[in-house]
Amino acid sequence: MKNNKYFLIAIAWLLILQTACVKAPDAVPQAQKDDRSLLTIIKNNYAFSMFYTALQRTGLDKTLQGKGPYTILVPDNNAFVSSGIGADSLSKIDTATLKKLISYHIIPMSVKYAGIPQTIDSPYPTVAGPVVYLSVPLNSASAPSGSVITPLHINGVVVNKTDIAAANGYIIALSRVLNYPAASVKAYLLNSPKYSYFTQALKQFGLLDKLDGAGPFVVMAPDNNAFINNGIDKTMLAAIDTLRYKKFLFSAYILSPYRFFLSDFTKDAQPPNLYNPVIFTPDYAITIFTPFGGSSAAYGIKSLDYQTIEAKFDNPPYYGNSYIYGPQANIADPDHLAANGVVHGLDGMVIIPDSVKNHK
Repeated sequence: MKNNKYFLIAIAWLLILQTACVKAPDAVPQAQKDDRSLLTIIKNNYAFSMFYTALQRTGLDKTLQGKGPYTILVPDNNAFVSSGIGADSLSKIDTATLKKLISYHIIPMSVKYAGIPQTIDSPYPTVAGPVVYLSVPLNSASAPSGSVITPLHINGVVVNKTDIAAANGYIIALSRVLNYPAASVKAYLLNSPKYSYFTQALKQFGLLDKLDGAGPFVVMAPDNNAFINNGIDKTMLAAIDTLRYKKFLFSAYILSPYRFFLSDFTKDAQPPNLYNPVIFTPDYAITIFTPFGGSSAAYGIKSLDYQTIEAKFDNPPYYGNSYIYGPQANIADPDHLAANGVVHGLDGMVIIPDSVKNHK
């Protein structure tokens, strides 16, 4: 009965997180009509010059001269630089890879802000094939003028401007370049050297191969330094007896069926009761802690009776800290999208192995 209660609470949280609501008319300005094509607008805007160069190199400029409609997700020049791509490095990306990446920034339909569901992670198709996820938060912040501001994120990336209208579609200006999704969460982890300790641990505990499945999965991945800082090197990791530890030593880093980006929990992302959501499982409680109005988040694993612990203990070993399996860790490298989920990099371990040993 108790486990059913926790399961229902977790399902209710997921439904709140993913349910759309009808958006009432707001103060979003009407798009100004423009008889020019998408390509002409991009070509004549110096801030989009790097994106225009990429279109020319890949032959996608001809696509944008067509009838459409299209919605182009355009990182401006500053967005390329913020993503670690300068003009020189852009020119060195091979054409096939670049075409796949830029195609991922083209939606083959008109997407006007007012038509985007007021929910998080709505999928939209791209010319490249994999979808992008558009998120409009469920709550709004009032501007001094009394207008309503409802921010838009795409794959967790902040949108600078929407509804740049052209004769054959719209442009949405991005603050960063979107990353092309990995084939799977497993593939992303295996191709990221800084998570080699974590992938070794997942493989030892029989968890890695499942991350090739349908999902969706959210994986909170401790980087190699997180293991090293806790005195665990690869030799010690290989020596861990999987039968001596509770199963959630590493399975607690895998959330399913979920898909979310860091922006889903940070500033203006959700109603106040979802800034710090708790997901209950039969064995532990998962917390995602976001300071109100902040732009960061931390991940933690708590005892199911953490509220009792916080209320009753203010002396060692707790000091009011309910993270009895290990400290919370910052989500330091978020929003790596794969076809079947999202990987968020952690700067620490949230479960210390000694705290979850099975009693003999």
